[in-house]
Amino acid sequence: MSSKRVLKLRQSILTLNTQLQKLKDSLEVSEECNVKYNKILIKKAILKKELENSKNTFLQKFFKKFSHKGEKLICDYFKS
Repeated sequence: MSSKRVLKLRQSILTLNTQLQKLKDSLEVSEECNVKYNKILIKKAILKKELENSKNTFLQKFFKKFSHKGEKLICDYFKS
């Protein structure tokens, strides 16, 4: 991934952090703030994952694709 894209991802994460800090004070007061906070938190997690994936080399991506970590899926927590 290009350095411009990485820089843009980092800046986006920082702006989302500032938005989260502003909303943190009014979480208990307003339901609308809670919803907005959760949406921003999800966006931040997605951007962090993109940034993490951009740091992996081709060989790391190859091994990661074929290795099974035994991670649980959401559907594993619910009985069929």
